[in-house]
Amino acid sequence: MQNKKFYLEVSRKYKYKMLWTISSHCNFNCVYCYNAKEILDNFITKIYTPEHIAESFNKTGKSWLIFFLGGEPFLMPDFLPLMHELTKKHHIQISTNLCSDNVFKFPDYVPTDRVMLLSASFHVLEREKVDPDFSKYIEKYHFLKDHGYNIIGNYVTYPPLFNRIEKDFEYLHKHGVEKIMPIPYRGEFEGKHYPYEYSDQQLEIIARLADLKKSEVNFPWPQTTKKGIICEAGHRYFTMDNFGNVIQCFSVKKSFGNLFEGTFIPNKRNTKCMSGSEEWYDCYLGKIRTNVFDKIGAFLHNK
Repeated sequence: MQNKKFYLEVSRKYKYKMLWTISSHCNFNCVYCYNAKEILDNFITKIYTPEHIAESFNKTGKSWLIFFLGGEPFLMPDFLPLMHELTKKHHIQISTNLCSDNVFKFPDYVPTDRVMLLSASFHVLEREKVDPDFSKYIEKYHFLKDHGYNIIGNYVTYPPLFNRIEKDFEYLHKHGVEKIMPIPYRGEFEGKHYPYEYSDQQLEIIARLADLKKSEVNFPWPQTTKKGIICEAGHRYFTMDNFGNVIQCFSVKKSFGNLFEGTFIPNKRNTKCMSGSEEWYDCYLGKIRTNVFDKIGAFLHNK
């Protein structure tokens, strides 16, 4: 309950949230990845110093909760100095595959109370190419946990993996990876559209791994929604690409300038959603989003 309390307190404390796809550079080539397959050398730290990037956030006059997505963030040059500078005034959440040995240096740069969550992606098909017995993943998971960070694993429930998912979870649990989240696959496979067309058996497995009832795991087909839902996106919540270009959200591409060039100007208040065609898994703030992902995530903080 302590982890849950900390997570909620930090989340509520920070009115302003930035979802930052920091790079598309990755050492994995997951078949279900939404990023481009080519490895791109597109690092913002080769253009601006960590100090400049942090000061760009500071100049907004707001305290930010910054979510780092990739690519693999730990492969970025000067990533650790960047995290050090940002966490002087802001909190962070990082999604990482735990492959880089820079993970072992992380505690030297970032205090635990500035990290809301470390999400350790366990991409099993790519992971076993470089870490056949998963010992490196397990070692780094425990290293970060032992240093006091709130860390969870996550596992994409890609349809071809259902013959091994439960065994993989059992193996990780056996080796002390206590918290691991099943992440529903989003995309097409063999003519079926996921997560909407999981079989009953697959839904039972997801529910069991998430410690939920099967009735609680429901992925309805997306529906066109009415415009006009009052939303924080554009006011307190934003999406940013690797070079600092800020948009309202994944569904509404309205530009709010470039944070690192000093042209970022947010709305002064919440506004009505202008999309009208939101899919529930792309809307992070609107009422239309199902609570399934929230439930899957919440069970980790109740253990």
